[in-house]
Amino acid sequence: MKPRTLAGVAAVSVLAIVVAVTLFLRVNGSGTARPTSVVELRGTPGDLPRVLTAAESSIREYWSTGLEEVYGKPFHDLAGGFQPKSPSSSPWTCHDQKFTYEDVKGNAFYCGGPGDDYIAYDNTSLMPRLNETFGALAPAVVLAHEMGHAIQPRAGVEAPSVVIELQADCFAGAWVADAQKSAKDPVAIDESALDSSVKAILALRDRPGTPATDPQAHGLAFDRVNAFQTGYEQGPRECATFPRGNVVTTELPFRTLTELQTGGNIGFEEAIPFFSKHLDAFWSTALRKLDASAAYQRPKSTTTAARPLPDCPSDPSYDRQAISAYCVPTNTVAWTTRELRPLHQRIGDMATGAVLADEWARAAQSQAGLKDTGEAAELQRVCFIGSWVLSIASANSPVELSPGDIDEVLFTVLTPTSPKQTRETEGTSFERTAALRRGLLGGLSACTP
Repeated sequence: MKPRTLAGVAAVSVLAIVVAVTLFLRVNGSGTARPTSVVELRGTPGDLPRVLTAAESSIREYWSTGLEEVYGKPFHDLAGGFQPKSPSSSPWTCHDQKFTYEDVKGNAFYCGGPGDDYIAYDNTSLMPRLNETFGALAPAVVLAHEMGHAIQPRAGVEAPSVVIELQADCFAGAWVADAQKSAKDPVAIDESALDSSVKAILALRDRPGTPATDPQAHGLAFDRVNAFQTGYEQGPRECATFPRGNVVTTELPFRTLTELQTGGNIGFEEAIPFFSKHLDAFWSTALRKLDASAAYQRPKSTTTAARPLPDCPSDPSYDRQAISAYCVPTNTVAWTTRELRPLHQRIGDMATGAVLADEWARAAQSQAGLKDTGEAAELQRVCFIGSWVLSIASANSPVELSPGDIDEVLFTVLTPTSPKQTRETEGTSFERTAALRRGLLGGLSACTP
């Protein structure tokens, strides 16, 4: 986040149109029995050899008909199959170049070309780590992503690197949706696994400042989750449109040396008054879009060094153990610096912005007479955060977004800010991501029924 310069006006227009679809995720409930040998891919670790074997079978089966349905071309299986690699693996070749385990350590890749047609992956470090950290679906999604790369040359797809990578993410999402719906699939996927897969995608993003034109660009977290969810929601035919320009990326290079050195972030002490003032300016005009008769009342603010937050009488929804909270009776936003400062330092300045934006959003709900408690209200506030970020991306904004800012907001809205938070009250990662995207795409009007 920094003051707007002339050079930033054109670049930020890309951010103003980011996001393609909204997602309403629900687990398939057809009631049809699955095979007894099914492997469950949950948000918890699974039996990794069984997980990988079942995922490979499922992905092959998916594309055995999917390639012809989408591209009108027959599918032929990987000539070299899926190849798990470890330190004891013998050297192998890709494009006549010799590879060892060190070349694939911590990674996975598809090798295609004359005499090459296989997927290699690190089965000693990468897959076990993903399984233990994010659950059994995460390593399966990596395989689905790499199979997407195998599908691309079979379909004759040509596009810049970042589009190729985002399309592979989209194909992975399409496979997940199909596996979830099919009663005959060898894998079963639950909602907790999907939430965990989103977190895994966040961990595999590009570093902020990587331009979309970089030959190695894979996409920022927001771009990759967007692509994955697009595939999940709309299927492989939508993924096939990516190379024709139906994909928006938010990857921008750092524009100045100072921006590079700071990561585009302002300091915590500067951020608090900066975002408070900016949110007041936003809601002073935006509130009337929610209620034409409402007059914006600027929230008061108070800080504490640590939890608990100051008391708020007559407001049972007020959470004194949260990082921040809005007290309806007194129209006061409170936050604790001991918890908010590390969040700012770990994620970036838009973490502070997003936390405060959530409280200002509740103030707006209260002042507009909207319901401000429960899951629907919480998801609406996430959508409001997205609409606030969209206002920053407008040409009239006095500040501009820096590389990675949208990722910082996404990371923050998916980060628990209170020990009392549950999926039932806050929404799932998929639902919260979808709500943020609605606000980014459609502004305030997309956040109300």
